[in-house]
Amino acid sequence: MKPLKLRTKIILFTSLLVIAVVAGSFLMINQVVKTQVRKRLVRDLERSQQTVEQIQKDRLREMVAYSIIASENSTLEAAIETYQTELKSNSPILEQLRRTVENETAKLFDILKRDLLVITSNSGEVLSMEGTHLPAVRSNLNLADQLSIRNCLSPTPNDYEQAAGIWRFQERTYRIVSVPILLQDIVIGTLSSGYEISQHLVETIKLNTDSDVVFVAGGQAIASTIDHPRNQILLRALKTLPQIAAPQSESQTEVILEGETFLALQIGEGSASGGGFVILNSIDRAMRNIMGGIKVTLVFIGLFSIVIAMLLGLALSQSITQPLMNFVNFMGEITRSGKLQRKFQPQRPNYEVDVLARSFESMAQSLAESQAESSRYHEELRRKELNEEKLSRLATRSRLDALISQINPHFLFNALNTVGVLIDENPEEARRLTVKLASIFRQTLQASEREVVSVQEELRFVQDYLEIEKARFGERLQVEERIEVNNAQIPCFTLQPLIENAIKHGAALKIGTTTIRIAVLQDNGHLQIQVSDDGMGMTESVRRNMLERGYGLRNLIDRLNIHYSSEFAWNVDSEFEKGTVVSLALPCHPSATSA
Repeated sequence: MKPLKLRTKIILFTSLLVIAVVAGSFLMINQVVKTQVRKRLVRDLERSQQTVEQIQKDRLREMVAYSIIASENSTLEAAIETYQTELKSNSPILEQLRRTVENETAKLFDILKRDLLVITSNSGEVLSMEGTHLPAVRSNLNLADQLSIRNCLSPTPNDYEQAAGIWRFQERTYRIVSVPILLQDIVIGTLSSGYEISQHLVETIKLNTDSDVVFVAGGQAIASTIDHPRNQILLRALKTLPQIAAPQSESQTEVILEGETFLALQIGEGSASGGGFVILNSIDRAMRNIMGGIKVTLVFIGLFSIVIAMLLGLALSQSITQPLMNFVNFMGEITRSGKLQRKFQPQRPNYEVDVLARSFESMAQSLAESQAESSRYHEELRRKELNEEKLSRLATRSRLDALISQINPHFLFNALNTVGVLIDENPEEARRLTVKLASIFRQTLQASEREVVSVQEELRFVQDYLEIEKARFGERLQVEERIEVNNAQIPCFTLQPLIENAIKHGAALKIGTTTIRIAVLQDNGHLQIQVSDDGMGMTESVRRNMLERGYGLRNLIDRLNIHYSSEFAWNVDSEFEKGTVVSLALPCHPSATSA
């Protein structure tokens, strides 16, 4: 899988951050809106409750007013009183008295304009009944078992509101309110006037309150503004949910009807005698009405924010990656042309790249000067042939510098390629390795001027070099060291080529982890140096011709010949797919030939 570039990573990160912020904002707004919607619906339920109660109170007040009208009807009162008196003696004028009551009831009904008017005796016997679209009433009808009638006939009646009840008559349901007609403080009859509980009534209440209304009595929905399936679910909820099923309860609770959540309030107990209203307000519907516009707004804000974030991410990535890519291109041009005198011209200032560029230019200048000095040495040797020893020393010096000048560009370009690979993958690591590379260049310049360095200095240089290689290989490259040296010097760049070969021919070609082991031991004036790896190794034919394959190890052997005049030993053991061991045996100090 091809790794993502830094520019793509920054743009993706900023876009995902914006999406997360917008989504979090939507969830927070949704929660806040839901809380506010619930509070508003609670207030709406309270207003609806007040409306329903006010309607019933208005009807009750009308009943009181109608009782006054009935009390002023002396003919009706006299007929009722006479009827009840003559009833005891079974008088023949009872039918005439009943017709009188019926006539006066009809006149009173025309005045009251109610849905139903019933006149009873003190025992609850129906003397007369008037109503709109009222069929024939069976004889001997007695209403003493009705809650409102029984209350009115009681010697200690409750108030009208408490005494109101439900009466199902002729396939209709009525809200009955009974009022006693008083004569000398004695109950002599009952004015029973009510209004029908119908679909029209609950729809009228809904128009006034904007809430769904269901009238429940005896476990049935008498009239409702919601559909039948939801009515059945609501009736089951009234039985199982104590919050709204308990008598005299006026608390709000949530009810789910066919997947839609309602806030419900029950007014009254819903019993067969009293009945009660249930008021419903849809939470989901209110949320959809409010959140619809908010969702569209957040979508537009999110899209706009993503575009802005992508532009900002692109600008940020350009400011980081572009200078590094310019420098990598500059190094590539030098590699192709070999012109070490070229200067890096940045398009805009960048501290890290400027440090790397200055170090690189210093190194290139040193290499150019070394090449020029080598040319001067050769020119001087050609002119001066008088002193053979001096000529030999100059030739030896020239050869050594030439070998070092070969190592420097080779290591330089390999290290720069490693940094170049990290520029897109890990800019912070690239910056750190850039500073580390500059430190390596400084050590290289200092070491090449002295020709020999202490073992500790060589190891520090190798550690910096391994830092860069570990960044390239990651966990695939492991290093183990065993250093037992008190005080010894070796030619500069003795360990680095051996470690570079172990990485290049051992770790780079192997799939998995490769361990490089470095051992430097001091014993009786000699140094034993061994660099081994468990990488790919070499076949026997490749091992015999390895000095002809590359210049790294050959360069090292040539330089050791100059420094030690063949007073050293070296050996390479390798087995294909198992690893390679390179061993050196050197004097603790280079011979005077190198001075």
